Amino acid sequence: MKVKVIKINAFSDSIYGGNPSGVVINSPVLTDGQMKYISKTMQVSETGFIFPSKKADYKVRFFSPKVEVSLCGHATIATFFALALTGAVSGGNNISLTQETKVGVLPVNICFNDYGEIDRVMMTQVKPRLKNIYLDISKLADSLNISSDVINDSYPKQIVSTGLFTLPLCIDSFDTLSDIEPDFEKIKKICKKLNVGSFHLFTFDTIDSKSIYHARNFAPLYGVNEDPVTGTANGAVCSYLLKNNIIEECNLICEQGDIIKRPGRVFVEIGKTDVKVGGRARFVEEREIYQIL
Repeated sequence: MKVKVIKINAFSDSIYGGNPSGVVINSPVLTDGQMKYISKTMQVSETGFIFPSKKADYKVRFFSPKVEVSLCGHATIATFFALALTGAVSGGNNISLTQETKVGVLPVNICFNDYGEIDRVMMTQVKPRLKNIYLDISKLADSLNISSDVINDSYPKQIVSTGLFTLPLCIDSFDTLSDIEPDFEKIKKICKKLNVGSFHLFTFDTIDSKSIYHARNFAPLYGVNEDPVTGTANGAVCSYLLKNNIIEECNLICEQGDIIKRPGRVFVEIGKTDVKVGGRARFVEEREIYQIL
């Protein structure tokens, strides 16, 4: 068996930026283990596998090298960018589609510029859910190898999800955030205990003045120590900040990836009932994988 995989950088229009994802269009019958193997072979954090759907335009399953993920922002952006790029979908300046995922049927918009080029892909996430939790800041700081003093302890202690639960942690400065060298085994244990997929660290000390914050995302539970640019977590954390009156804006830009030399930008639009997350994307390569375990 051979499987054709397209590699796309999501949340960036650069071949060197954003978050790389694999995309398999018209997926053959594959086992979960084979889909994990494809992600591992492509050296990406997630791959989107496209199947027919009776509920939506497409059914998409997302696999990291270790687990199936219920919803993945950057892989969604990559998947629908690849569909438009290959001509599998076309028509108009704004194509509205739906994807069937593990968290439900979600709308996706593909937007084109005046030259007919793909400008950005925007996905709708599920309604934000916030849960109050107990947090031991000293243990969190220990897992990140930092002092407790650099974590803002005044914000509500909550986990938040627009598809996958993440833990928001506000850090005092860009320099502090940049210098963090985590203990990923400790983070993994805390994630299991809190039932979250990742730590999403952010600081309001940004590179670009138009950005709301700069972020880093640690997800060793999914086999991804640091995710370069994260759609679902940024959508969730922006919702957390808005609902707790920490910010007032509803249309936001989140920075991520610069610290690990994979700069990306995530567009977040928060409405009354939903959250949209999206960005630009860039084709990287197409590969055929012949030997699949």
